[in-house]
Amino acid sequence: MTYKSNDGLPRLAPLHDLKDFKVADRNLDVRGWEVIGSDGKRLGKVDDLIVDRELMKVRYLDVDVDKNHILPDTDARHILVPIGAAQLDDDGDQVFVTMDQASLSRFPFYRGGAVDADYEYRVMHAVTSPGQAYTQQSVAATTSPSADFYSREQFDENRFYSNRQQRQQTQDNYASQSMGNSPIQEDIATIERLRQMLEQGTITHEEFTALKRKAIGL
Repeated sequence: MTYKSNDGLPRLAPLHDLKDFKVADRNLDVRGWEVIGSDGKRLGKVDDLIVDRELMKVRYLDVDVDKNHILPDTDARHILVPIGAAQLDDDGDQVFVTMDQASLSRFPFYRGGAVDADYEYRVMHAVTSPGQAYTQQSVAATTSPSADFYSREQFDENRFYSNRQQRQQTQDNYASQSMGNSPIQEDIATIERLRQMLEQGTITHEEFTALKRKAIGL
């Protein structure tokens, strides 16, 4: 069953189908990024994002699995991974997931379009109970997932972006500290900038040493 938003349209839909939605400026658009499994090997790439139109939140990553990981007679190669079950690299354009090639057989294939309730239950089962066979329950076919379902850590966007957020916070704190203590013009925010000035001959070695000490609060 495909459940609907308040406007009668499917609640979960691919980002490329939504003309009035875009990724928030504070977040990265990871479409096209490599997906790396827990064994360190590439599984595929992020093809699209599945958006909850009612809450304007990304719920799943649509992963286009590489052909060599799928049986030759399988036409569908896409799976959906809950956003909180993946994590960004702290620097490169890669997404890490807590699964490997052997885990792919547990995931139901995604054939595009709106996402129904039973598919979501199957995906969550594959993520949380990988060793057990999935048994469809009558409630899964008729009832959309509740708020409790989405309150799980597997849907926590902060888990997905945490590496980048921590890295950016560290950089911001360092830049702020440097800017506050350095007597040089405002665009000199880091010791690296001072080193560049030294190499260019703009300041002497003694000035570099003194300014560096001031930049780090010594």
